[in-house]
Amino acid sequence: MDYRDPLFSILLFLSLIVVTILTTNILAFFKEKNKQKYLNDFIEKFDFLDDEDIKSFFSDNMSVNALLLLAIAFEKEGNYEKSLNIYLALINNMDKNEKYSLLERIAYVYLKAGFLQKAKESLLEILRTKYKNINALKMLIVVNEKLKDFDGIENVLEVLDELEIDTTKEKAYLKYQQSIFRQDKKNLKLLYTKYPILRREILQYFLFTNQKEIIDKIEEKDINKMIDIFWQYDNLDLNLNSYKQILSAKHIIEYKEASEIFEIEVLKHSPKNLADLEFEYLCSNCKQVFPIYESRCPSCKELFTFQVEISITKKEELSLIEF
Repeated sequence: MDYRDPLFSILLFLSLIVVTILTTNILAFFKEKNKQKYLNDFIEKFDFLDDEDIKSFFSDNMSVNALLLLAIAFEKEGNYEKSLNIYLALINNMDKNEKYSLLERIAYVYLKAGFLQKAKESLLEILRTKYKNINALKMLIVVNEKLKDFDGIENVLEVLDELEIDTTKEKAYLKYQQSIFRQDKKNLKLLYTKYPILRREILQYFLFTNQKEIIDKIEEKDINKMIDIFWQYDNLDLNLNSYKQILSAKHIIEYKEASEIFEIEVLKHSPKNLADLEFEYLCSNCKQVFPIYESRCPSCKELFTFQVEISITKKEELSLIEF
């Protein structure tokens, strides 16, 4: 057949397509095989603890789902060792996709148990193959946060930006952490004005370290929004109505103007030392309640989701009540 024949050109073109497809498939096969090898090699690095209870679960031929539920139950009880042992024993008996899902769970348990480096290694192994795994990326931010690895956080935020995930809160919080780490008070003041979501964190820092540097920046709206903070201070140099109402509720001064907070009004009209305010924090995202404020919810790991819940509680020393 003459190479100038149109049929020859068509056959040559089709041959090239076939060779390209075969080459692509062969490369994809070996790439997938290498991914599986890397994952298996990584899993082999895990330390399996000699736990007779765990061995008995497997010897009883419990189903995979039953074992997963058992591991989650141990995790919720805070028994991370048993939970991890079950997860690590199960991971070898799962297909590739299930392994990555379980590895994400293992990373979360490592994080809760305080094994930060192991958590980080597990998450990086997931992201080496599944770099668009949003949960793993967000969890890696939390791990890097605890490790004070600010460069690591910035790298993760760049990936999330490329995936068009909103990182506004995370970027603001990173700037706050970096300023706190450097004790950069000048930048903290700038952040206080620029990022309203950081006002609480920065206010607490200055009230604890140097009140004079923040007093003139406190506004009326801040008092009721962060009443749990201002309730702790009886002698701040503030000439704001809301703060005067707090002092009146604690019977430190007399101030008749009504407060928009019902509990404050109740205490103002109650005998001195009869009752006090108690605060809890409701996460607006996962709806869990916590006794202590945190910037990041310990449960769902979202930032700035805590809402202050106020309640009136009876004081212990009833002999101090003044009628």
